[in-house]
Amino acid sequence: MNPQKPSWIVRLLTRLRDSRLLWDGMGSIYNRHIYGAVSELYERIAREMKLSGHAYVLDVGAGRGYISLLLASRNPRAMIAGIDYSPMQVHEAERHRRKQKIANCSFRRGNAMHIAFQDAKFDAAVSVGSIKHWPDGVRGLREIHRVLKPGGYLMISETDQDASDDALRSFIRRFRIWFIPDALLFWGLRNVIFGQSYSEQTLFAALRAAGFRAVESQRVPDCPYTLVKALK
Repeated sequence: MNPQKPSWIVRLLTRLRDSRLLWDGMGSIYNRHIYGAVSELYERIAREMKLSGHAYVLDVGAGRGYISLLLASRNPRAMIAGIDYSPMQVHEAERHRRKQKIANCSFRRGNAMHIAFQDAKFDAAVSVGSIKHWPDGVRGLREIHRVLKPGGYLMISETDQDASDDALRSFIRRFRIWFIPDALLFWGLRNVIFGQSYSEQTLFAALRAAGFRAVESQRVPDCPYTLVKALK
């Protein structure tokens, strides 16, 4: 897809979408409404990431910690490190970690543009719904590539820019927000959340530009997200 240049209002809302202050202030609303709509995506990722032994896994853009905690609970010998640029989201992730009494997982503030870990540290990495917020997607992917061990892999999922209108309307029905009319919610998804995101093609290109190889995509039924596995 080759979308037209977005209007000034779409550009403004996209900048707001990507701001840390928005996530600090409204991340809890997102957390309450979005999980049910994408829970099968998290389940699929957890099943696909067959972690062996004492694997060390990085979650980039961990948010409230859904996938990190799911991986940690199902792989008790693994160690999961989640990073997010929003202090509020890190606080929420830590709160849920303590509530679930999960010891093999930790969360800290971090930036995909400058991942504060040494080279070849992790066996695997995961990132869900995060890359569209990064100021430079390829640079962030290069950072993930740097901290992966040789032969390590990245599972990355993002809102699909090429998702059909019908797919978005079906998605909306799974997480209606009572104070936002469906028509307005659809406009925001179509033009800002999905419209200013990645298609499968552009995500493949970014991964290859960052040095990843053997890129392959998977489909999750009834979920308008791309899901891609890439090897270092």
